[in-house]
Parts: sequence; C-alpha cells; structure tokens
Amino acid sequence: MVKVITIMDDVYAELHRLKRAKGMSFSEVLRFLLKERRNEKTIISLAGSVDAKDINRGVMERIRREYDRVR
Repeated sequence: MVKVITIMDDVYAELHRLKRAKGMSFSEVLRFLLKERRNEKTIISLAGSVDAKDINRGVMERIRREYDRVR
C-alpha cells in the first residue's frame, strides 16, 4: 500500500542525500532510520557499564576541562 506524506524541503534534501549515498529507496531509508533509532542506546542504558578501575582520571579531567572551554 502506498501513502503520501508531506515533509519540509530540508528534510527531503537530507533523506535524498541518504538515499543516494546508500543506494536505497526512500522507504528503505526511512526503515533504516527507524531501525537505527530503536537500536540507539541512551545514556541511562549505559549507566554502570564501565568499571571504576577502568576509568583514567587524568583523561577524564582533560575531557572535562576541554568541554568547559568550548562550552
């Protein structure tokens, strides 16, 4: 079954770019994006996944400083 949808020009352009890059139809691109969204991990789902002994405090501090600098 075919459905007609209306989307904004910028959304169309982005979908078209993905369509060409991946060699897919618009339906395949939308299906791909929806599947990716379902597979996306949230920050909360990652909580507790790193053991404290595996954290390099020096690197974390440098990341924190750089984040504060560019923010």
